[in-house]
Amino acid sequence: MIVDQIVKPDFEALESALSESQGLDKVLVVFATCSVEWRGNRNGSIGTGQRIILCKPDGAISVHRPNWARAIARQGVNSTLELYPLETGFLLYASKSKGKHTIHIHLQEVPLVVVYSATDKAEPEHRETEEEMHAFIQSNPETLEDGLRILHHEHPIDVGTIDFVGADRSGNRVIIEVKTQYAKLSHVDQLQRYVKHYNRTDNASVRGLLVAPEFGEKTKRELRESGLEKCRLNEFQHQDLGPNQSSFERWQ
Repeated sequence: MIVDQIVKPDFEALESALSESQGLDKVLVVFATCSVEWRGNRNGSIGTGQRIILCKPDGAISVHRPNWARAIARQGVNSTLELYPLETGFLLYASKSKGKHTIHIHLQEVPLVVVYSATDKAEPEHRETEEEMHAFIQSNPETLEDGLRILHHEHPIDVGTIDFVGADRSGNRVIIEVKTQYAKLSHVDQLQRYVKHYNRTDNASVRGLLVAPEFGEKTKRELRESGLEKCRLNEFQHQDLGPNQSSFERWQ
C-alpha cells in the first residue's frame, strides 16, 4: 500500500490528487469542513460541518459525518468528479446520469488529503444469519432511522411474532419486519397484518418498516401503495459486486 498525504492542499494540489486517483487503483480521502447539497431521486442539503469525503477510482463518491453510520450523500460508479475554485475555498462537483444526479460539496477548509493505492482480491464469504441481523439492529437502530429506539424484540401478538417494535423521534410506534434475503410481496402482506393489528390495539400512530438487503420494483411499489416503508440494510447485501458495480448505484 502506497500512501501520500497532503496537508492543507491548495487548489492545484487538490485538483492533481483528484485527477490522479480517477481510473487508477487509488482512493482519495478528503478531510474537510464543508457544506453539501445533493439532487436526484433524493434532494437535500446540510450546513457546514467537519466531514470525510471518499472518492473511489471507479467514480463512486460518498460524504460522511464522523459520528453517523450512514453517508450523508453518495453517488455510484462512473460519476464525473470536478473541482472548481471559489472565493471561499473550493467546489467539489459530482454528477451522474447526464446531470440527473449531482452533489455539490463546498470545501471551506481542507486540513488533510490522503491518497492511497491498495488492492483487494479476497472473495467474500456470506455467513450472516437472521440472529446476526437482529443483533446488529438491536445494537445499531440508527442504521435504520436516525433517532429510532427499540422497545421490544420478537414481540408476540395474535397474528404472529413481530421482529421489532420501535419508536421514532415523534413517539410513533414502528413495526419492523426483518428479512435476510430478497424482500418479497408476501413479506409486505405480513408486515401489513402486523401494522393493522397494532392500529387496533395501540393509541399511538403506527408505521410499518420492512428491512432487507434487497428490494424488487414490485415489492417497492406494493410498499408505497400500502403506506409502508422500506430500509435496505446494506451491511448485509449478499450480491457480489464486480469492478463496474457498486452498492452506491442502488442508493440512487
